Amino acid sequence: MESPFMDAEARVISLDPSARLRLAEPLAGGVSSHTRRLVFEAADGVHAVVERRPKAMPGKPPPVERATREAALLTRLPDLGIPAPRLRRFEPPDTLVLDFLEGEGDPPAGAPASVIGPMARLLVALHRLGPEHGLPPLPTFTDPLADLRTWRPDLFPADAVPGPACPPLAGPPRLLHGDFWMGNLLWRDGGLAGLLDWEDACLGDPMAELAAARCDLHSRFGADAAEALAWAYAALAPVDRARLSWWDFYMPTAQLTHMDGWGLPPDDLARVRTAMTERRDQSLATLGMG
Repeated sequence: MESPFMDAEARVISLDPSARLRLAEPLAGGVSSHTRRLVFEAADGVHAVVERRPKAMPGKPPPVERATREAALLTRLPDLGIPAPRLRRFEPPDTLVLDFLEGEGDPPAGAPASVIGPMARLLVALHRLGPEHGLPPLPTFTDPLADLRTWRPDLFPADAVPGPACPPLAGPPRLLHGDFWMGNLLWRDGGLAGLLDWEDACLGDPMAELAAARCDLHSRFGADAAEALAWAYAALAPVDRARLSWWDFYMPTAQLTHMDGWGLPPDDLARVRTAMTERRDQSLATLGMG
């Protein structure tokens, strides 16, 4: 199969003319992008970088749009204290070269209890950022109802007066990672060392991202872990439970709509489908729509 990247030796020389390639290997786990790690030796020491090229995915913007957005963000986020990889180079239309972050993809011992606090703290740190912090232009994501009307017309009939209503967002939209789940977190020495894959970042409702993270915890560890994250977040920043209930309906519904295109192994797909069906039905009952 033809590689989605340029020749590895040519890549490292383009970064540093003194470079000598030591290792080139694909990175596993990337559903929405082609990813490769390069290790090279240069005059000033040994370096490791990651190349990323987004793939076309159902429910996502085109790869060029996602890559351009991620490149712009990663020139800024490390300077704001967010553990994101720094951009080394962006080659239009869609190739990013990033510093490699050391860490483990598996959660530390004692999960889920060991991951709840670090995840809540990182979410709150993200959600304190907005355009005033020098972020690039980003799409806005604040309304759960538009997509829900498309996905569940049975619950939102066009002739319903009045229809179901979500409370308005209080305050300006804040920075959302857009795909905050365990697969994009790196752990080191029991703490969070990195947050990867920023292609879906936007400005939006923090409750949307909290709901997405709760979905992932529910599918891995159960509903109690999902609720523990909400309480940990609430100890650090306000939680709008009325809007969170709507996003708790939106996020599992979105996953159930698109998960067949994620390329998950059958066992993982079945696990996530069961958990998200349970979570969707619980949220409908909370909203009085079940």
